[in-house]
Amino acid sequence: MTTQQPPADLPSIPALLAWRITHTPDWPAAQVRDTDSWRTLDWGEVARRSETLAQALIAAGVQPGDRVAIWSRTRLEWSLLDFAVLCVGAVSVGLYPSLSPAQAIQQLQRADCRLLFVEHSAWALALDIQGLRVICLDPPAAGSGHQGLDAFLVQAGDIPTQQVRQRWQALDRDALANLVFTSGTTGEPKAAMLSHGNLLASISAYTLPMPRYRSLAFLPMAHVGERVIGQYQRLWCGAQAAYVPDINDVPQAILEVEPDFFGSVPRLYEKLHAAVMAQREAMSPGRRRLLAWALRAGFRHARHEGNGIGGLKLLLARRLVLDKLRQRLFGSRIRVLVSGGAPLDAGLVEFFSALGLPLCEGWGMSESTAFLTSNEAGTRKAGAVGRALSGVELRIDEDGEVLVRGPLVFKGYFRQPERTAETFTTDGWLRTGDLGRLDDEGYLWLTGRKKELIITAGGKNIAPSPIEARLKQHPLVEQALVHGDRRKHLSALLALDPQRLEAWAQNRRLPGKVDDWPGSPTLMTELQAHVDSVNADLSQVERIKAWTLLPRLLSQEKDELTPTQKLKRPVVERNFAALLDSLYD
Repeated sequence: MTTQQPPADLPSIPALLAWRITHTPDWPAAQVRDTDSWRTLDWGEVARRSETLAQALIAAGVQPGDRVAIWSRTRLEWSLLDFAVLCVGAVSVGLYPSLSPAQAIQQLQRADCRLLFVEHSAWALALDIQGLRVICLDPPAAGSGHQGLDAFLVQAGDIPTQQVRQRWQALDRDALANLVFTSGTTGEPKAAMLSHGNLLASISAYTLPMPRYRSLAFLPMAHVGERVIGQYQRLWCGAQAAYVPDINDVPQAILEVEPDFFGSVPRLYEKLHAAVMAQREAMSPGRRRLLAWALRAGFRHARHEGNGIGGLKLLLARRLVLDKLRQRLFGSRIRVLVSGGAPLDAGLVEFFSALGLPLCEGWGMSESTAFLTSNEAGTRKAGAVGRALSGVELRIDEDGEVLVRGPLVFKGYFRQPERTAETFTTDGWLRTGDLGRLDDEGYLWLTGRKKELIITAGGKNIAPSPIEARLKQHPLVEQALVHGDRRKHLSALLALDPQRLEAWAQNRRLPGKVDDWPGSPTLMTELQAHVDSVNADLSQVERIKAWTLLPRLLSQEKDELTPTQKLKRPVVERNFAALLDSLYD
């Protein structure tokens, strides 16, 4: 059995799937939970089930180029359907499971979908789109008029497998494969067109530090990161993933599956760090000092990239604290962490490095088929997003915007030629919207989002995201928004995690309930100390001069967050205009 890499000239994702089952059909591909145990599927079974779904799609009249949508949480069926759609030459369109019916209708119409696979009947009952056929992954509700997946598959036997092969063998690298909707932080989401060539260029350029890794699939597969760096990358490497539809089940799944690779967005790593810091507060003074000493020893070793630094102190720190903490967070097999989707604070890289875990940040966007850069330099380049992947060119424009060019760059926005033209320079470079600089070693350092820059009354340009990331490092702070455009100074709105706030209050034996504690002097003093510590590392114009607590968490239901939980700044600032104005009285 060969372990060679797939050839670089494959024409499509289905061709890659065919290569995988020809060379390594018995390698594990997926794990799914059956009651109280995990069942494993190999790549051969994944391919067979995908082919059956592809036969049913042809029987249902799906033609090459048709858009087929999947609206579901992350589960095995999502991956199988995605492969099947590509195998018949159609285009896979992912919808975030957190979308409201109105948002789903907007995206289904924009993509001009005629077939939708949805997890639950209830999600689709409010959809009023003429000509849209709905297939439910779970048994459809009585009277819904929706068809179940089992009934849909009955037609598969009428189509010979040769028809499926003819479909995908006709594909080339220019054929459209995915429509990926952008997050919509500054406007309506747009459908980015990714070709088979884009996908193959991305997964062949981004190499993970181990082959045949074991991971978890739990982030939304409508996101370009989970789809490309997750699903298609696993196909390229012959790796496997355990499917976890509910993110709340991730900690238990880690203990049971024991992944050696873990990828997520910065917010999850921020929460893990905050949880450790919250537990520290409940420790005795002696155990608190032991944790601090062990983290210092681990970080000193990581900062010098091994080099014999640490000795007996490091050995004791690992045995007494660091190994136990690492295993409690990620299990005993974990080797590498990867982060993407939003800015990652350098302090998180240093924290996990102290535990012996490299946290490698990648940077990219939907329009670049996920990652453009990857940082595997550890603490030496903590805060950078890494160097360009193979085939990717980076350039800094006169105004500081990062421009990119290469085979990973998308084909444009679906049926929006004017918006596509705005996204490229006249000489063909993609405008990323991110501001940054390149150092002498080719590492990219991002300094903010072009459209999010705060211009103070004094004319200073300030990027809010790095400051917000630091504010969220306090265990209680779940969300943060930095404000100050055309104002005399910066201010901040902080939203607290109710569960952590309750635990915090109980540890301090504060009377009352959750609604009473935000006004307590003890809490306000602690949060002010945290803001002061953040300010200490900032320039004078970047410092937070006033802040207050939000009365609730920001929510996607109120259109304040995108499906990827990014802030919609104009909406938040409009909803809390009076509160912000009060910080400048």
